Amino acid sequence: MHSRPCSSAEMITLWMVGHSICKRATILSVLGILLILGVACLGSVPGDIARFLPASDAVPGWTRQGDLRTYSSDNLYELVDGQADAFLAYGFAQAALGRYVGPQGTGMRIEIFRLATPADAYGLFSASIAGEPIAIGAGGDTDPGRRLAFWQERYYVRIQATQPVANEVLLRFGQKVSEALPAGGEPPDIVVHLPSDGLRLRSIRFFRQEISIQPWLWLGDGNLLGLSAETQGVLADYELDGRKARLLLVIYTRAADAEQALKALQYSGTPNMVFGQVQGERLVAVFGDLQLEDGKALVNKVLR
Repeated sequence: MHSRPCSSAEMITLWMVGHSICKRATILSVLGILLILGVACLGSVPGDIARFLPASDAVPGWTRQGDLRTYSSDNLYELVDGQADAFLAYGFAQAALGRYVGPQGTGMRIEIFRLATPADAYGLFSASIAGEPIAIGAGGDTDPGRRLAFWQERYYVRIQATQPVANEVLLRFGQKVSEALPAGGEPPDIVVHLPSDGLRLRSIRFFRQEISIQPWLWLGDGNLLGLSAETQGVLADYELDGRKARLLLVIYTRAADAEQALKALQYSGTPNMVFGQVQGERLVAVFGDLQLEDGKALVNKVLR
């Protein structure tokens, strides 16, 4: 049974019960009883993420199997074995899992993750793009008939079929979840303001910590750039006059941190670094096979 917030009428009832008890109990007793009653009604409000999972027959012919499960940072590894750190890097708060069975025993698995902010939900989604774009939520990605992922507000959703299904089935499950989730979600400003000329849109990856970009830009395992939950970064690919470049942009909370990160990057020997520069709290670096002048031009566009 899932917890829910108290209604106004229920809160009034709780107060009336407490007022009546006041005649026979000390203030501490009243507070204790009210706390118990309030918890019974409120439950774990932040933990009510499982309510977003579709009910049985929400998609005709598909039945929910077993109990819904929720996960915190303490047991996230049970859901994403070996990948927990990748989710924690985006301020993971909680997850829910539902399993469904459809025609011919085909299985469907739906996972919903709540992250710290909409920017973090976008970031986790951007780091997982591996298929084709699809219009759902604030942005979606699919392997037709097998997998669907999207982000919306501060939530990231993954839907996986155990066997190939009609793509419309995946989409209907996704739409049911999307309708249940809070609406909204815009990419962070650091992404929106990237120079558009030559930008490969599907390569954009928003991050806060290095673990999120290690598959695309290996900087060692020692947090070379001094990143944290307070930093914002984006990694994106460009193609300019037939030459490929990878752009790194990080915004720190202090200009001194940006300066220190650039020095560490310059002395690290990271392959294919073309040019790097700091302006205030912003660090920009370009990697790839660009000429130096072209690398400087791209950096200058970012800083403008």
